[in-house]
Amino acid sequence: MEFDEETIGSVQGRLNILRKGIVSEENSVNYYKTLLEKTPHDSDENIGFRRMYADLMEEEKQHVERFRELITQWENKLKELEG
Repeated sequence: MEFDEETIGSVQGRLNILRKGIVSEENSVNYYKTLLEKTPHDSDENIGFRRMYADLMEEEKQHVERFRELITQWENKLKELEG
């Protein structure tokens, strides 16, 4: 099989990995959200923690969105190959 040649099986493999990966990314969003919620505003250091947790949470949200885009792309490719 050529590197750029996709089959139903290879696309399903891609989708399996993407679906597992998006769960990991969503868990990361929730992890940073929990840390943010549990960190008080009572010191400059904690404020820095909170800001960093918020930044990291936003970064992970972007990853989730990218995974969604890739899942849609490969689901469409699978439909094309099946159809």
